[in-house]
Amino acid sequence: MSNAVAGSPAGAAGAATTQVARMRAAVDQAVAVAPGFLRGEVDADHMAHTMVKAVRAYAEQERAAGGDGGAHGPEAAQLQDVLAELMACGSGYLAGRCDAACVGRTMTQMVHEFGPH
Repeated sequence: MSNAVAGSPAGAAGAATTQVARMRAAVDQAVAVAPGFLRGEVDADHMAHTMVKAVRAYAEQERAAGGDGGAHGPEAAQLQDVLAELMACGSGYLAGRCDAACVGRTMTQMVHEFGPH
């Protein structure tokens, strides 16, 4: 029986697809709130908490699935950078290291890249 743990190509492809789906779901959680934030209907605290919560939920799902923290493929590697940006920006705001304008710039880019077109 082949699987990702055994290192088979078919299993690895399935693991990468599942990981990418979880990553995209985390990005989508933040992007879903962003338009309201960018219109001023949602405050920066809520936006930052949403960003951090989405990334933490993804990380927990990865751990539960036996993930080792590594990206399983090029798309996952790119999305890992996106999740790192969400976490850095959201946690930076919550720690007082940046302001709402910084969160706005990050979320504008996220909506541009990942939002509905």
